[in-house]
Amino acid sequence: MKRHYNKEVQIGTILAITACVIWSGNFIVSRYAIQLAGPISLAFFRWSIATITMLPFAINNFKREKQLFKNNFSYFFWMALVGVALYNTMIYQAGHSTTAINMALFGSTIHPIVATLLAAWLVQEKLNWKSIAGIVLGIMGILVLLSKGELNTLLHFRIATGDLWMIGAGVCFGTYNVFVRKKPIGISNNSFLLVLFAIGTILLCPFAIYEMNYIQPVHFNNQLLFIALYLGIGNSTIAYLLWNNAIHRMGSAKTALFGTLIPFLSSIEALFVLNEQFNFFQIISGVIIISGIVINTWPSKIKHGT
Repeated sequence: MKRHYNKEVQIGTILAITACVIWSGNFIVSRYAIQLAGPISLAFFRWSIATITMLPFAINNFKREKQLFKNNFSYFFWMALVGVALYNTMIYQAGHSTTAINMALFGSTIHPIVATLLAAWLVQEKLNWKSIAGIVLGIMGILVLLSKGELNTLLHFRIATGDLWMIGAGVCFGTYNVFVRKKPIGISNNSFLLVLFAIGTILLCPFAIYEMNYIQPVHFNNQLLFIALYLGIGNSTIAYLLWNNAIHRMGSAKTALFGTLIPFLSSIEALFVLNEQFNFFQIISGVIIISGIVINTWPSKIKHGT
């Protein structure tokens, strides 16, 4: 009996953590951006930039794989709707009525649970004690971060409308995590994302135009430009490439659990960006969350023939 690390899991771990580091700033940026643009408009700008950014890297593969996309159009339509258009619009809508930390907490708690359960049901990923322990520890770590060790804080916690939007966003991203595994054979990762980004942008376009003209006008300035570039290039193109690659290497459930790192990483960033104090409960939360991830990704013993 010999215990060893699976190389794919090691690489997948690095990819997933890097994606979470990029995404961890999303909720702070989204909370600030609501003053500049409505949620649909912001999502439209994000995915327009992501589509343009991905185009030169994916266009040749897309031309070769065009027939495969036509044959599987319904799959790409629903993936773009759930994982691109709805997911991120819900996040930006949540920013109007809840805090950045609540956005990170709810989004990061819901989607690993949804992904793990759907993966066990739809793509036959094993739901074992390590998966369950990883989820439980991840949620415990997030609760410690939220409550700062005070039970009374949890007992008096009130769910705002924005929190409900984040729960919906978590369900969307958990579903996306699972169905990435059902990507049609023969389609490359970059052309896959190009098509999802483009369809998501098209779906958002008419609603964004309506929102800009009748609900919330857009304040075009350098701040909005930098935010849109950060969301479109970093949070979309780069992070989605990393995350999808991690899913293909480790599976939906294992990868989704890394999302529980995002609130912890956000609190680290707040230390440097917002000059917030780093407290004891952030350390405890980080230890619990990382323990859950280590348990879930730790290799099982395998027998070697003699």
